[in-house]
Amino acid sequence: MKALLIKACAPSPFKDYKKYMGSPSQNIFSTAACTPSYVELEMVDETSGMKVDFRSDADIVAIFFSTPDAIRAYEIADKFRKKGKAIILGGLHATFMKDEAKEHADAVIIGESEGIWEQILKDAENNSLKPFYERTEALDLKGLNHYPKHIIDASKYNWVWSVLVSRGCKYKCAFCLVHEFSGKIRHRPVKDVVDEIRRAPSNWIELHSDSLFADKEYARELLTAIKPLKIEWSTEADLTIAEDEELLDLAAESGLNYMLAGIETPSKEALKKVGKGFLDVSKTNQYIKRLKDRGIDVESNILFGFDEHTTDIFEDSWEYIKDLELSNCFPTIVIPFPGSRTYAKLERENRILTRDWSLYDGANVVFEPKNMSVRELEEGSQWVWEQYEGRKYGTSMWAKGKSLISYMLGYN
Repeated sequence: MKALLIKACAPSPFKDYKKYMGSPSQNIFSTAACTPSYVELEMVDETSGMKVDFRSDADIVAIFFSTPDAIRAYEIADKFRKKGKAIILGGLHATFMKDEAKEHADAVIIGESEGIWEQILKDAENNSLKPFYERTEALDLKGLNHYPKHIIDASKYNWVWSVLVSRGCKYKCAFCLVHEFSGKIRHRPVKDVVDEIRRAPSNWIELHSDSLFADKEYARELLTAIKPLKIEWSTEADLTIAEDEELLDLAAESGLNYMLAGIETPSKEALKKVGKGFLDVSKTNQYIKRLKDRGIDVESNILFGFDEHTTDIFEDSWEYIKDLELSNCFPTIVIPFPGSRTYAKLERENRILTRDWSLYDGANVVFEPKNMSVRELEEGSQWVWEQYEGRKYGTSMWAKGKSLISYMLGYN
C-alpha cells in the first residue's frame, strides 16, 4: 500500500516568504511518523512550495488543512477522488467542519491522527472505511516516533526543523483553536525531545509548543537538557515569560533567539473578554525589551474587530506598537475560525457574513463588527499595516501581507 500525505496551501504571491519562515507542518509530519513501516509513504507540503502530482500512484491520499486553505484542499481531494483514490481529510478545519469535509472525502479525521491513522490504513486495505475517525482520549506523547527526515528534505524549510515538545494550552482564548483541538497541556518526556533534537537534520530547531513556558518546572528541565546541544531554537509562548528573568536567562543560554508571542490588542477590556486578561498591556514594552536585551527577537500580531473595539482602536493600536522592539508585527482582522468560541458567538448572533473560507485570511472582514462598519474595520486595519510597514520598510506590503497573515494564522 502507498499513502500520499498533503498539507494543502492556497495559492499565494508570498510563497518565497512562506518557504523562508516555514518549518515542517505538524499534521503531515506527525501522521507520517505514526505510519506503519509496511506502507510506502509520499509527502507534499504546499506551504514549502512543493507541487501536488495528480499522477501519483498512491492508493490513499490524506489531506490536512486549516480554514484559509479549505477550498484548495477540497479541490485536491475532488481531483484525486475522480481518479479512484481513497480520500482522507484532517486538520483543524476538517475537525470542526466534519460534515462539510465529508462531502469531499471517504473519511474524516477528527482531532489528532496518531492511533487512528493506523486503523484507517487497515480499513482502507479492507475496503471498510468509516465516515469519521476520532480518538476517545487524549494522546500520551511518551514514545512518539521522530518526524521522518528522509521524505522531505530540511532544505525545503530553509534548514529549520521542527521537534514536538507539547500539545495543548492552559489558556482558553475565545478566538483560538488550540485548546478546542488539543485540550489541556501534554508534554513529551524531556529525554524524547533531546533524542530527537540530536538526530535532527539541522541545528536550527523549532521547539513546537503552543505555550512553552506555561509549565515552568518542565521548561527548566528541558532547557537545562538542551543547553549542551549548542542549537539555535525558536518557539511560541506568551510574553509573561519575561517576568521570570532566571528562566529567561536559561532560555537565552540554551539557544533561544526567536519567539512568537501574541500581544493581540491594547484594549484591556477586549483581552479580558476573550480570555487573555493575564497579559498586562502596560508591561508589554518592558517584557519585549527584556527579551531583546538577551538577543531574543520577538514577532507578534495585533488584532482588530473585537466587540469592545471602536474606530479609536486603530490610532490606539498604532501608538501601542510603533515603539515596541518587535522584529515583525502583523496587523490582522479577527478571524472567527470554525470551532472557536468567537465563531459560535457570531453565528448565534447571525453576524457571519460569508463562509467563503478563502476570505478567512485576516485581511478580509467576514463578520458584522459591533461598533464600526465593515468598511471602517477593513480600512482601519489596512491603515495600521501601512503605518507599520511604511515605517519599517518605507513602503506598504499590504497586498502581499494578506497571504502572509493567512499563513501565519492557519498554516498547521
